[in-house]
Amino acid sequence: MRNIFIDLGAGSGDDIKGYYDLDPDNKDHEIFAFEANPHRVELLKKRYSNITIFNAAAGVTNGKLNFYLSRNPDSSSLNKNKSGIDRKKVINVDVVNIAEWMKFNFKPTDYITMVMDIEGGEYDVLEHMWKTDCWHWINEFYVEFHGEKIAGFDLSIENDLTQRLIEYYGDNVYIFRKHQHEKFLRLNLEGL
Repeated sequence: MRNIFIDLGAGSGDDIKGYYDLDPDNKDHEIFAFEANPHRVELLKKRYSNITIFNAAAGVTNGKLNFYLSRNPDSSSLNKNKSGIDRKKVINVDVVNIAEWMKFNFKPTDYITMVMDIEGGEYDVLEHMWKTDCWHWINEFYVEFHGEKIAGFDLSIENDLTQRLIEYYGDNVYIFRKHQHEKFLRLNLEGL
């Protein structure tokens, strides 16, 4: 059994630091970080030379998509309807089908902790992972939803996914401001 930490939307790598801080043994685990913004990837590489970093967005297909930049690099998104993005500052980025990538690289018996903070892309990715039976591959799940920041988004989709995540994972899911928020903050301090 391998111990795996997957950070989708790794940003500056603060979740990786939080993961290391949770337990000293976590520094021996395999770390995989996905970040679409190439400037942030360079910073990640300088900060963490011992992890696998993909300059790619987490998605439901493999290929390329538009990535909308923001003044706040934490708010950049594949979703052109997300608040805070600049529709004039767009770059084309690689996208990786996360469910397919997981099934190719890991086994259901591996212990996988995943963080998903992908600025509006989480809805499609979570649904795709559900439909492809990937949820059972993840042992601990940290999720941040962004529906309130997406123009015209139907929040009932978020509520449904929140409920399904809680029913499926119980105490092993940590959802920003929705479920086990304090435990979510042990990994990610952005909500303080």
